[in-house]
Amino acid sequence: MKIHTTISLPQGVRDILPEESKKIGAVESGILRVFERYGFQKVITPLLEYVEVLSLGVGENLKERVLKFIDPSTGRVVALRPDITPQIARVVATRMKDYPLPLRLCYNENVLRYEEPKEGKSREVLQIGAEYISRAASAEADAEMITMAIEALTDLGLKSFKIDIGDVGFLRAILERLKVSPDERRLIKEAVAIKDTSGLEEILKDLGSKITADDKQILLNLTTLYGEEEVVKKASSFLTDPQTRSSIANLQKIVDIITEKGLKDFVTIDLGEVRGYDYYTGIIFEGFASGVGKPILSGGRYDTLLEKYGYPAAATGFAFDVENIVAALERK
Repeated sequence: MKIHTTISLPQGVRDILPEESKKIGAVESGILRVFERYGFQKVITPLLEYVEVLSLGVGENLKERVLKFIDPSTGRVVALRPDITPQIARVVATRMKDYPLPLRLCYNENVLRYEEPKEGKSREVLQIGAEYISRAASAEADAEMITMAIEALTDLGLKSFKIDIGDVGFLRAILERLKVSPDERRLIKEAVAIKDTSGLEEILKDLGSKITADDKQILLNLTTLYGEEEVVKKASSFLTDPQTRSSIANLQKIVDIITEKGLKDFVTIDLGEVRGYDYYTGIIFEGFASGVGKPILSGGRYDTLLEKYGYPAAATGFAFDVENIVAALERK
């Protein structure tokens, strides 16, 4: 009896046919030209990594989404990379540790992540990214990355997009000084993340005297601190402690640099953003285009990552989602 095999692909991956492949190639070439203009050099990393090495640099949001298996030749657990940034950190810490800083590195790769079965949810993501490795953090480096991202998108012909900029260092400084339990801190963070002012009011009311009146007001303000440059000035008016004031001053400097380059209209400020709270250390940013419901880019500062690989250095970077950019260009 003849057995009929169903010819299909695993869920979450797909073939890309010539017409779309051509569009993707044009986007990739355009972005890499801008990266090269800024002095970024391309590296190519392997699809496979040992899990214990990769896990050093993967954020909590990705650790449960790593696809892994036993390598028959060694018996060790191997993973398909869910993110390129930890690989860049490993390369810099091992193969490039004698290179002079700063390092400007870029890549054009695919990543694979486990996703719960859901129609339209992709496991494989085509990424183009850039990482800036330096001895110390600086507003100039963060501003350069955001500026480069904007120029890459405008060079592709995309005009209707915004890059939301926040700072997890700012939010972390506020949350960590609160005399509350980890679960209570998590509830506060979640309410801030979705800008649920009324829900946050209830949480703070239940906490009573655990939180001062001033801190309650600051937290409630975070749910509304979203918009243009005046958001930074508004935040500066009620912050008093050195750590949060330093974060706000750094953010203002970044915005000033972007403004001087004539690109202010492409950015918005969101001081209540908590994305990557356990991974990033300072500035975070995410790009959205009109007509596309998913981010076209995301990134931020991650100054503690390379130290986990034995190479203390500051770093900032981002990655474009190539297919989302193609979708945005088709809707422009």
